[in-house]
Amino acid sequence: MRKIYKSIFTFAFALILFGCENDDRVISTVLDDVNTSQAFLRILNVSGSNLDIFDTSSGVDWQLEYQLTANDPSLEGLTGVDFTVSFIDNFNDGVDNSTGPVPFGSLSPGDFDIPGDFGGSVAEYSYTLQGAMDALGLQLNQLNGGDIFIVSWEMSLDDGTVIGPEDVSGDVAAVGGYYSAQYQLTASLVCNFDEPDFFTGTYQIEQLTGSDPFFSDETFGTQTVELVANGTERSFVFLYYPGNFDFEQNFVMNFVCDRIEFSSSAVSGTLGCGGGTITQGNTPGMPTFFDQTFQNDTDITLFIQDFDDDAGCDTGPNQITVRLTKL
Repeated sequence: MRKIYKSIFTFAFALILFGCENDDRVISTVLDDVNTSQAFLRILNVSGSNLDIFDTSSGVDWQLEYQLTANDPSLEGLTGVDFTVSFIDNFNDGVDNSTGPVPFGSLSPGDFDIPGDFGGSVAEYSYTLQGAMDALGLQLNQLNGGDIFIVSWEMSLDDGTVIGPEDVSGDVAAVGGYYSAQYQLTASLVCNFDEPDFFTGTYQIEQLTGSDPFFSDETFGTQTVELVANGTERSFVFLYYPGNFDFEQNFVMNFVCDRIEFSSSAVSGTLGCGGGTITQGNTPGMPTFFDQTFQNDTDITLFIQDFDDDAGCDTGPNQITVRLTKL
C-alpha cells in the first residue's frame, strides 16, 4: 500500500481513501507538531530567488534555525553545518558547463546567535553570483538565462549523525513543519527587466491537454488566479486537483531573457506518495516564450511537466498544457 501524505498545520485525520486497480493509495493528514528526538534545521526568511546575469553582486540570503526540542534555544548536539554549491547548465548549445558540488562555506555553533521565530537559535547564510562563480571556476560567458545554482548543506551532530538533502523523503516529508526545508535552495539565472505591470492581475487558468496519471482528472482544471510580480518573477497560488484535493500550490514563473522557467512548491504541507510533494516544471524540449516587447500579456500557453517530482508515486513525469487568459 502506498501512502500519499498531506501534511498541514491543523488536525490529523484520514482525508480520502481511493482505490487503484492494482494499488490502494491512502490520503492522510499528518500533524506537523509531532514529537521528535532528531535535531533539524528550518529555513527562515529567504531573500532573493534569482541571480541577475547583469549584476554579479546579486545574491541570495536566508536563515537557518536549529531545533532539537520545541522552544529551546540550546545548541545541544550541533557540531556544524557545511555547504556546497553546484551549477546546472540548462542552455542547449551542445556544451554542458554543469559542475560541482564544491565546498561553499560552513557555519559553526557560535554562528547560531539570533533568537528564532520558533524558539530555537538562528544563523544567517548568504552568497553572491560572483562568489558562486569563483567557487566553481566559472566565467560569465558560460552562463545563460535559465541556468541554476544549487546550494546544499549538511548538518553534523556530535553523535556522528549527518543530515542532508538525501534524507528529506519518506518519513521526513511526513512530519511537515519539522522538516520545512529540503536542505538545499535553488536560484535561477535571469536577465532583469523593469516591467512591474507585465503579466500581473487576474487570470483564468484553463487546462488544454493532459490529465493526472491515476484517474484522468485535470490537475489544474479551470480556475481564477492572481498573478503577482516580484522582479522578473511572476507567481500565483492555485488549487492543485481542483474539486478533489484542492491542495494549494505556489506556481512560480521566472521570465528568463526570452523564455519562462517554471517551478512550484506547496503553500503548506505535502501532497505525494511519501516522498515529499508533487511539483511542476518545464516540459523538456518545449520552451514557453514570452513577448520581449512587453506589449502582449493577454494570454499565454504554458508547456508544463506535471509530476516533475512525482513525490514517490512512481508515475514519472506527465506533460500538460495550460492557458492563462487575462480577465
